[in-house]
Amino acid sequence: MENFNEQAGIWLRSHGVTILIIILVSIAAYYLLGITTKTLSKRIQAMDDVEDSELDRRTKTIFRVVHSTGVVIIIGTAIMMILTELGVAITPVLASVGFVGLAFGLGAQTLVKDMIAGLFILIEDQYTVGDVVEIGGITGTAEHMTLRATELRDVHGTVHIIPNGEIRIVANKSRDWSRAIVDVAVTYEEDVDTAVATLKEIGQMAVDDKMMGLLLQETPVVTGVEGLEDWSIRLRIMVKTLPNGQWEVQRYLRRQIRLVFEEKGIDLAFPRHDVMIKNIGKKTHPSQKTK
Repeated sequence: MENFNEQAGIWLRSHGVTILIIILVSIAAYYLLGITTKTLSKRIQAMDDVEDSELDRRTKTIFRVVHSTGVVIIIGTAIMMILTELGVAITPVLASVGFVGLAFGLGAQTLVKDMIAGLFILIEDQYTVGDVVEIGGITGTAEHMTLRATELRDVHGTVHIIPNGEIRIVANKSRDWSRAIVDVAVTYEEDVDTAVATLKEIGQMAVDDKMMGLLLQETPVVTGVEGLEDWSIRLRIMVKTLPNGQWEVQRYLRRQIRLVFEEKGIDLAFPRHDVMIKNIGKKTHPSQKTK
């Protein structure tokens, strides 16, 4: 028993202290990585005076990926060093991992493909955290991104995790500027010129509004008659807005259209069917005819 305690004490003094130092250094490296990435990110974001600018979002995205990748490297290195101190031969382990990798080669290829795709997404600046994008038919806000996958949260609050290697086409709805488009259907009985003039007035109201005016990058344009439907004449008003500002502008325009058109007596069209009732006299059966 004394011999065992003596051997345990020797092992703790030689290897236990080393393992403790590895753990402490790993923890320190983790916090140092977090502080460094946050500090550099804030300094780069401070290079412009615009809040939540394209530079800010791109910086956040890149440093989040750097942080997550650094954490994986720190944990992996610490585990390998601890295994070495515990007397586990790393070379056979790596060799076995290699055989397992060959056995699961398809999975490894998928992982490498995802990481390469994620790297090119960052380099080409296809989208950043905070952008509203459409990927594979899913539209949402990019909330988190690593070299392997992208997380999108849609309007219902559902989070979609998409492997970067599966991304083929990206529709970025937040790059540089957006466009608000509102179609208005009026009846065929209404005067088109009056309806168009009213839409132009509503567009000017948006420009003069203190809140909406900040979101607009140009004066709203009324394109005129965009379609002759079965039951309505379709008009269109559109305007260039700040990134992600199109939805708020569209809601404002729809509300004003409803109020102003009603105020001016312009009827908005809605689907309808005309039913014609034909009065057919009652026929007399031949047997009931009088002689």
